Amino acid sequence: MVNPARLRRLDDSVVMRDIAGQTFLVPIRGSLAELQDLFVVNEVGQWVWKRLDGEHSVDDLASEACREFDVTPDAAHADVEAFLGEVLAAGLAEPADGAED
Repeated sequence: MVNPARLRRLDDSVVMRDIAGQTFLVPIRGSLAELQDLFVVNEVGQWVWKRLDGEHSVDDLASEACREFDVTPDAAHADVEAFLGEVLAAGLAEPADGAED
């Protein structure tokens, strides 16, 4: 399970851009801008990224993704957790205040 339960994207340090038919999260400031690789996201990743406001829990996002993408609850939860784990590990998002489990 992703810990913390709520994340927020780093709005001032990362932008989402469409380049040659693919969508990337691009670090633009500080040490994040030194990353060698761009972070490629699929449609679900784009959808989740836009909702990383620190208000939505993993369960909230999975529940909404289940309806949005017509997938099973287990699949939605697994996909959301995987994406959140990746952006957290890459330093593209951070815990929302008071979001520790």
